[in-house]
Amino acid sequence: MPWHLPDDRSCCREASWPLRRAKNGLGKLPVRSTGRYQILLMMMSLLTRPAVAADWPMWRHDARRSASTPESLAPILHRQWTRHLPKLQGAWLDQDTLTTDAVYQPIAAGGLLLIGSSHDDSLSAWDLATGTLRWRFYTDGPIRYAPAAANGRVYLVADDGCLYCLELASGRQLFRVCAAPRDQRVLGNSRLISAWPARGGPVLADGQVYFAASIWPFMGIFIQAVDAQTGTVTWRNDGTGSTYILQPHNSPAFAGLAPQGYLAASGDALIVPNGRSVPARLNRKTGQLEYFRLSLHRSSGGDQVAISGNVFLNGGAAFDLKTGLGIIQLEATGCPVLADGLAYTSGNRVTAIDVDHPEVSSTVNKKGVQQTKVSFPEKWTTPIKCRLFLKAGSRLYGSHDRTLLAIDPPTNTRAAKLAWSQPLEGVSAKGSVAGMLVADGRLVVVTTEGAISCYGADKVESPVEFGLPAPTSLANDDPSVQAAEAMIETLSSPTGGIAVVLGLDDGNLMRGLAHHPRWQVIGIDGDARRVEKIRHSLDAAGVPRNRVAVHHADPLTIGLPPYLAHLVTTENLEASGFDKTERFAARVFGVLRPYGGRALLPLSNTQNESLAVALASQRCPGHRLASSQGQTILSRPGPLPGSAAWTHQYADVGNTSVSNDDLVKAPLGLLWFGGSSNHGILPRHGHGPTEQVVGGRLFIEGPDLMRAVDVYTGRVLWEVSLPGVGQAFNFTGHQPGANATGSNYVSTEDAVYVAYQSRCVKLDSATGEVIAEFPLPPLGSGPKPKWGYIAVTGDLLIAGAEPLVNEGKRIGSNTHDGTTSRFLVVMNRHNGKVLWTREAHHAFGHNAIVASKDLLYVIDRLPETIIALMARRGRKPTGKPRLVAFNARTGREAWSTTENVFGTWLGLSTQHNLLLQCGRPARDMLTSEPDDRMIVYQARSGKIRWDKKLAYSGPCLLRGETIITQGQAVSLLTGEPITRTNPLTGLTQPWGYTRNYGCNSAVASRHLLTFRSAAAGYFDLTRDGGTGNLGGFRSSCSSNLICADGVLNAPDYTRTCNCSYQNQSSLALVHDPRIEMWTFNQLTIGNAPLKHLGLNLGAPGDRPDDDGTLWLEYPVVGGPSPKLQVTVKPASVKWFLGHSERIDVGPGGGPTWVGASGARGIHSIEIGLPGKATYKVSLHFTEPDRIQPGERRFSIHVGGKLIHRNLDLAASVGVGKTLTVDIDSVEVEGKLDVKLTPAAGSRPPVLSGVEIHVVQ
Repeated sequence: MPWHLPDDRSCCREASWPLRRAKNGLGKLPVRSTGRYQILLMMMSLLTRPAVAADWPMWRHDARRSASTPESLAPILHRQWTRHLPKLQGAWLDQDTLTTDAVYQPIAAGGLLLIGSSHDDSLSAWDLATGTLRWRFYTDGPIRYAPAAANGRVYLVADDGCLYCLELASGRQLFRVCAAPRDQRVLGNSRLISAWPARGGPVLADGQVYFAASIWPFMGIFIQAVDAQTGTVTWRNDGTGSTYILQPHNSPAFAGLAPQGYLAASGDALIVPNGRSVPARLNRKTGQLEYFRLSLHRSSGGDQVAISGNVFLNGGAAFDLKTGLGIIQLEATGCPVLADGLAYTSGNRVTAIDVDHPEVSSTVNKKGVQQTKVSFPEKWTTPIKCRLFLKAGSRLYGSHDRTLLAIDPPTNTRAAKLAWSQPLEGVSAKGSVAGMLVADGRLVVVTTEGAISCYGADKVESPVEFGLPAPTSLANDDPSVQAAEAMIETLSSPTGGIAVVLGLDDGNLMRGLAHHPRWQVIGIDGDARRVEKIRHSLDAAGVPRNRVAVHHADPLTIGLPPYLAHLVTTENLEASGFDKTERFAARVFGVLRPYGGRALLPLSNTQNESLAVALASQRCPGHRLASSQGQTILSRPGPLPGSAAWTHQYADVGNTSVSNDDLVKAPLGLLWFGGSSNHGILPRHGHGPTEQVVGGRLFIEGPDLMRAVDVYTGRVLWEVSLPGVGQAFNFTGHQPGANATGSNYVSTEDAVYVAYQSRCVKLDSATGEVIAEFPLPPLGSGPKPKWGYIAVTGDLLIAGAEPLVNEGKRIGSNTHDGTTSRFLVVMNRHNGKVLWTREAHHAFGHNAIVASKDLLYVIDRLPETIIALMARRGRKPTGKPRLVAFNARTGREAWSTTENVFGTWLGLSTQHNLLLQCGRPARDMLTSEPDDRMIVYQARSGKIRWDKKLAYSGPCLLRGETIITQGQAVSLLTGEPITRTNPLTGLTQPWGYTRNYGCNSAVASRHLLTFRSAAAGYFDLTRDGGTGNLGGFRSSCSSNLICADGVLNAPDYTRTCNCSYQNQSSLALVHDPRIEMWTFNQLTIGNAPLKHLGLNLGAPGDRPDDDGTLWLEYPVVGGPSPKLQVTVKPASVKWFLGHSERIDVGPGGGPTWVGASGARGIHSIEIGLPGKATYKVSLHFTEPDRIQPGERRFSIHVGGKLIHRNLDLAASVGVGKTLTVDIDSVEVEGKLDVKLTPAAGSRPPVLSGVEIHVVQ
C-alpha cells in the first residue's frame, strides 16, 4: 500500500501531495506552497530541463546494464539539493563481490527518483527536481536491489520473495507475483524474510520483466519471466537448483544456480548472476538454461554484470556471451562503463578498450606448447585516477578522493581531458561516492553514508539540505517501556533475543521492547491499515526494521520458522488469533525457543483454561503453563525432546563422532542463514576444533577468541578475547591440527572449559563471563605445567598435562608435537579441586583418552615416528605400551593390558559397553596412523570381544551396533562387514557409501552422515538412500556439519577460502519433508531380476520414497546410478523438470517430486526386466502445461492391453497435480512395454514415472 505524505505532518513539511506528470513530461506545481525557495527551485528546474525528458529506468540505465545514456548534461554542474537517508547495511558484511545493496541504488523515471531501502523495507519516490517525497510503498521484507520502470509502471523485488508492480505516478500496487512456492519465513541475514528471497534484481526487456528468487539451490531456485502489463508468468525456470554439475575443484554435486545480483538481458540472452559464483545464461524466450560454468573461473563472480556485444563482464573479468568461457581479467575498479562497443575501465587510470573486437595471438612456451592469448585493443587511455560510474552523452562521470569529475574523451585534435570537477559537498566526511545516475538533465550522486545529492545546470546560492531526522526513543518511564521491562525481567536471556508480537495495537509495546538494545522485535498483524500506520510511526521515530519489523499477515498462518522467539506476546489479543485457541496454542508453542522461551499473554482464567486444553490436544511436549500477576506464562524449558548435544571434538567423551540427535533427518530445509560470519574464526586448512553445540548454543574458536552463537537464530551471543588461544590451528596450509591434538576446549550446558596456556578458563556458557580459572598442580617439570588435552564426564574435568614436544617442528608441519601428554589430571569441574593425577610411562595419546561416568580409558604409548626418532638419537623406550582403565573418580586402576597395544585411537560405546582400539588414518592426518587392525574389548573387564585385520579410514564412527569406517562399515559386536538389502533386487550386498571431493571426514547422527562431497553433503542413513547435497555452499575442511539440538548446524568455517561457491555463510537447517532431496549411490543390479523399482523420468537424481522404493533417474544425469535397460520413443522426446513445491498431490496421486519432471511427446517406454514375473505397475502423470481440458488426451496400453482410453489429465485432476494409474497384475517376460497413444488433434502424451513391484 503506497503512502502519500499529508501536508500537515510537521516532521515532513517539505512534502506536498503528489506532483502529476503532464503529457509533455513536465511536472505541475503543487497547489500548496512549501516555501518560496522551493517554488523558485522548481521553476528554475523546469526552465533548464531538456525538452524531452530522459529517464534512468534501471540499475545502470538499461537491460544490458551499460551505465550509459545518450543524454548530455550541462558543461558545469551545481548542487541543487541533498537528502540524507539512513546508512544501509548490506546483507553480506564480508563479501567484497556482493556489496551493491550496502548503498542506495536509485533509478529515475517520470520525474521521480525511486529508491529502495532495506532500512525500512520501502520503495520511496522523491521528486527529482526538488528532493521532496511523493509516495512510499512498503514490502514485507528488505528491498536490496534497484527497481525497474517503464510505461508508467515500476517493478521491484524484495526479500519477501515477490515481484511488485506499482503505478509510477501514485505508488498504487497493480499486481504482485510471488516466486516463492509457499509462505515459509526464515531468518536471513538477521531479518525475517522468505525462505526464497527475491535477490535476482529485475530487468525489463520487450515487455517482459525478469527476476529470480532463492539463493540456496537445495531449497529450489525460481527464475521467472512476467508479462509487464498483466503480471502473467510467461515462463518459469524452477529446475536448475539441483542440477548435478562440477563445482570448484572440478568435482560434481547437486548444486546449481543461486541467483543473487542484477539480471541483464541482450538479444536472446538472459544473464543471471549467482552471488559469489560466475553468472549463468538462460534463453530469454524460453527460460532454458544454456550454461553455468561454476567449476571454472573460481575467483570470479559477484552481483554485478553488464553486456557489450558478444561479451559480458563480471567480477573484473570478461566472458564470452555465447559460451560463458572466460576471456581475460580486466584491470578495473568496479564494473566498467559500456558504450559504443567500448568498455571504459578505471582505477589508477581511465582506459577505453574495444571489447567487441578481441585480438587473439599465439605463442610457444619453453616446453614447446602453443598458448593462446586473448586481449582487447586499447583505444585510448589517460592517467586520471578515478572510479567511473557512467557515460552521459560524450562525457564520462566519476569520482576520486571525494571529488566529482567529468572526463571528455579524446578527439582527433586533443587527448582525453578532465573537463569538470567539484568537491563532494553537503555530506558526511566519512562518505565517499558510491553511485551516480543521469536523468532529466541532472546528475544524482549517492554516497556510502546514505546521502543523495542532485546536481543541475543552474547555480543555486544555497542548495536545499534535507537532514536525517533525529531518531526518537520512548522515555524510560513510558508505560510501554515499563511493560516491556517487566516482561524481559521474567526471562533468563542476559544476551537479549527475539520477541514476536502476535496481534498489534499501536506498536508502542514493540518499541518498548526494542528500547533494550539487544532485543529484536517482530510484529505480525492481519490488518493492513494498522500495519501501515505502525510502519509510518516507526519511520517517524527513526526505528530501523532490523530492530522492529512489522509484517502484514495472519498471525496463525504466516510461515514462521520454529524455535524463533525468546519471547512471544501480544498488543491486541483479539487480533492475535486467540479465538482459534488450538491453532493459537500450536503457533505460540512452535515458535518458542527451547531452553526457556516464554509466552506472556494477558488471559483471563477462562482463557487460561482453554489454552491448557488446547496445548494438550496439540501435543506440545514439555510445555509449562503458569499464571502470575494477571499474565499467563507458557514456557518451553529444556532441550527439544529427541535432540542431543555435541560437546567434544568427536561428539562426546567417548570419541564416538556420532550425535544421538533423533530430530535431524533428510530432507532438510533452511532455519536461518547469515548470522555470524567467518571473520575472527580459524582458517579452514588449519583443522581447528570442530564447533560444539549444547544448551541451544554453538561454540566456535578463533585465533584469539571464543564465540557463542544461538543455534536457533544465528545471533552472536558473546565473544571473549583470549589472545593466541587458537594459535596452533591458525595456519592457512594443510596440517592435522585438532585431528591429532584434540580440541582445546569442551562444552557443557552451563560452562565452556578452555585449555589456555597453563590454566583452564571456565566461561559462563550464557554470557561468556569468566567464572573461574583452574591451574594444573605442579607435576615435576615446573610450577606451571601446560594443558594439552581436555574433556568432561559428569562433574569431572579431565586434563592431559605437559604435552610432549619431541620433534620441535613449526605449526603446520606433520608433527606429533602436542598430540600426547605426560600426565593425566582429573579434577572437579565446578571448583577445580584436583582429585588425582597419573604420570605416563610413555605418553598418553590425546585421541586415545575416553571415559564413561565411572571409568577412564587411556593408551600409554609413544607414536612409531617418535620411537624411530629416538632410535636415530641412540635412545630406546623401555617397557611395553599399555591400555589402561582407571576409576574415573579415584584414579585406581580397574584393568590394563600390554598385549597388542598398537592404536592411537579409542572409541567407547556406553550403549554396548564396548571399547574400540584402532588408528585414525585420514587425509590431513599424521602419516603414522595404523589403518589395518581393530580390537574391541569388553569395556568393564578388558576382555577382548574380537580382533581383526581390517582396512579402514578414520575417525571410526560408533553408531549403535555399527562401526562406520569412512566408506564401509563393520559390526561393533562381531567385526563382520555390514550388509544391506538391495532395494531393487532384494539381494544382500556389502554396505557402503561414496562421496565426491572433500577435505574433511564424515561425522554422523542417528539419521545422517555429514561431510563435504564437492559441496556440503550427506548420506541418508535412515533410508539407506544415497549421497546427496545441500547445494549452494561448501562445508569446512574441519567437520562442521553437526547434528545437535534438533538442528543441522553449519557455521561458516571457511575463512581464507576463495573458491567461488554460490554462498559463503553460516546457516542452520531442520527437517522439512517438503524440500527436494536428490542422491546418487553405488548400488549394482547385474543380471538379477528386479523386485521393486521407481523410474523417475527427467529427474535430476535418485531418491528413495518413504515406503522404501528407490526411484532412479532416467536419463542418468545426477551421478552414479544403477544401469537399467530403458528405451524411450521417439528419440525426440522433450524432458521437463520443475520444482516439486509447485506440484500438488491429486486424488490417488504419487509423490510431488515424481510429478515435477517427466517426458513430453513420449509414445512408448520399454524397461528391461530380466526373467519372468508378475508385477504391479503404477504409471505416474502430471499435466505440466497451462492447458484446458480436452487439449491433451491419450490412451494407455501396458503389456499390449488397453488400460485407459483418452486420459485427460487437465480434466481429471487439473494442471500441476499428480495422478497415478495402477495396474495390479502385469505378466512380464524380459521387458515391460508401456505405450501412450495421443488422440487425433491432441497434444502429445506426457509421463512422469513408472513404478513396479513384484507380485510373484
